[in-house]
Amino acid sequence: MNTKTKTALLTFAALVMTAGVSVAAPSYKHTNGYKPGPQYAMKHKGVSGFERAAIARSAANLSALKARAWRDGKLTFSERIQIRNAEQRHAALVRRAYRS
Repeated sequence: MNTKTKTALLTFAALVMTAGVSVAAPSYKHTNGYKPGPQYAMKHKGVSGFERAAIARSAANLSALKARAWRDGKLTFSERIQIRNAEQRHAALVRRAYRS
């Protein structure tokens, strides 16, 4: 594999991973400097920073698994099972985070 192809593939993989992270971990920052008091935080839990980080890690791991599986251009039966299991784990993590 030549250098240009390798660079293009790595750039594409980085873009896919960053896109997955930004979609999976939304930010809830106030832009006007307003900070809610503790009573607001207790009533409206939302997704914590730890949960957002876990979702981002899960999305990055899923993206890396898909990239590894598709590297040779073929998906084997075991790779399809691994991807499906990783997708289900990620979906369950997102559901748990947004349910609380």
